[in-house]
Amino acid sequence: MGNPSSLRGLLLIAGATFFWSLSGVFVRWLPGMDPWSFNAFRGLGLGLSMALWIVLRYGRASVDLLRRSPVQGLLISASFFALGSSLYISALDLASVAAVSCLTATSGLFAALMARLWLGERTAPVFYLAMLLALAGVAVIALGEGDVRVQGLAGTATGLAVAACFAAQSVALRRYRSFDMEPAFLLGGFFTFAVIAALGIVVVPPWQSIALLLLMGLVQLAIPLVLYMHGARSVATSHMVLITMADAVLNPLWVWLVHGELPAFAVFIGGALVLGGIALTAFAPSGAQPDPGAERL
Repeated sequence: MGNPSSLRGLLLIAGATFFWSLSGVFVRWLPGMDPWSFNAFRGLGLGLSMALWIVLRYGRASVDLLRRSPVQGLLISASFFALGSSLYISALDLASVAAVSCLTATSGLFAALMARLWLGERTAPVFYLAMLLALAGVAVIALGEGDVRVQGLAGTATGLAVAACFAAQSVALRRYRSFDMEPAFLLGGFFTFAVIAALGIVVVPPWQSIALLLLMGLVQLAIPLVLYMHGARSVATSHMVLITMADAVLNPLWVWLVHGELPAFAVFIGGALVLGGIALTAFAPSGAQPDPGAERL
């Protein structure tokens, strides 16, 4: 990926991964927080942040932005975000954090398949080697935590569903890359909050916790989603998702630096494998190769 556009896209995806990896820092600031309420107010923070971003960036053209946005693209992106973030909460009830990390790390494989079927993007063989290496690294990190458990088929299926949702959202961003998809994130954030609130399972936390969750919606969701959206315009889907696997390395690193929680030695070994897998993509062809025979939706 030697052209300037692809390099810029890679930097944007890397930036998104950095901000996503701050989740552990926020979680440690809110010990014992009800997970559904956590997800609801974080989603509200995303929705409010995206609304503010749209108004500041587009001004009077904000309404036109909503009108121009592809309805199908908005519904797909918003729905998969809301569904994936909600399923993630369920996955944590059925499996350990380490196991969920392993299962969701398969999103790159889902993304490669979806991009092939939906967009006609061909994935270079070196990518699959890179993905296997990165998956091995995630497994090493998870096993090093000492609690890798899954409660039966339901836990496995839920974790894989989270991976599939993230992959589908990534492919949708790639498919509609000619549009500004901020409204999809706005809808996804508000939809997450509305659904959880409608189910009556939200426990309103102290205002300090609400403020922190709203900030998390901005820093850990809104900013990286905007970066990811713009990066999707010039980076193949499979490469996008592979780069985000660096979260498995960065997340415990930031928790260590901010909260003093020393990561297991396995994090460093697994991290080297993950980063090695990402580095392998440097040998992949520049950009995704579309299949002329693939149907475009």
